[in-house]
Amino acid sequence: MTEQQNRRIPAAALTEACVRLLRRVGVPADQAALTADVCVQADLRGVESHGVLRLPAYIHQVMHGLMAADTRVEVVREHGAMALLDGRGGFGQVAASQAMGMAIQKAKDYGIGAVGVRNAGHFGMAAYYAMMALGYDCIGIVVSNAAPSMAPWGGMDAILGSNPLCVAIPTQTGTPIVLDMATSLVARGKIRLAAEKGEKIPPTWALDAAGQPTDDAAAALKGTLLPVGGPKGYGLALVNDVLAGVLTGAPFGSGIPSVHDLTRPSAVGFYLQAIDIASYLPTATFYERIQKLIAEVKGCRRAPGVSCIYLPGEPELERAKDRLANGIPVPAALLDNLRELAAQLGVTLPL
Repeated sequence: MTEQQNRRIPAAALTEACVRLLRRVGVPADQAALTADVCVQADLRGVESHGVLRLPAYIHQVMHGLMAADTRVEVVREHGAMALLDGRGGFGQVAASQAMGMAIQKAKDYGIGAVGVRNAGHFGMAAYYAMMALGYDCIGIVVSNAAPSMAPWGGMDAILGSNPLCVAIPTQTGTPIVLDMATSLVARGKIRLAAEKGEKIPPTWALDAAGQPTDDAAAALKGTLLPVGGPKGYGLALVNDVLAGVLTGAPFGSGIPSVHDLTRPSAVGFYLQAIDIASYLPTATFYERIQKLIAEVKGCRRAPGVSCIYLPGEPELERAKDRLANGIPVPAALLDNLRELAAQLGVTLPL
């Protein structure tokens, strides 16, 4: 199904639908609003693989007693610019938001703040938390690990997750630099989305269970993702797993359950960092220097057929503006899933 065939849903209505479903399974109002906002913001930016598509899995985790409806984050250890938090089996969105808030405060106190999180659920779009730092004249950095979906370079068995990395850098132009990337060529959620839509995928995205390139999304889900940049992406995924998993005491490698696994709790680790710009040089000087760099990048001679050189995160920002004005394109299959879940829970959705 193409975007033109999808139904456009206003962001506010989609957010309210998510809140109602979450509240129905016992998620407190403030946590439901936060989780819904993370999901819808991902869809606004075009990161559908980590948006409302994930909500049914979260709710099923709660319904099966595998994730706490009320997330009560515990401070395990705190010293100076660092802290380690335990999500206590709750929503990753709540734990990651609290962690980045703490990292920002520590950055203002110490110049840098670094907070690790363990024992938390899938947190959705990494950019949401990195971008929290932008309004505080801070650079935000977020790393997470994920359920195994990618083989180490040269292997056939899924050992590592697509382990994302996001860096958000403020500017004074209204267009921050936001690098938000999986360490696989694409996020597994994009292949899952293609499978739900019945669409083919590029054969460069994944291998099937026999280790052969495939354009069949269902076969790819039974195989492994390919890393971005070949061995370089594999190396990034491994390092991210060390920071988010090994260092925090969270599961790592093949020990991370999928959010879609209803036989055991899902638990991942995060590493969040905030850097206070003013601790390095005056903020006005930083913004002047970053603007010069942006101007140089934007002023680069364009290749034939290229109309614009974008900053990381700029296409997502443009897409979000369009979708705020015209609604978010939601696949019919996802709308059906949400309606079925609502009927099961006895909830009326404003869709």
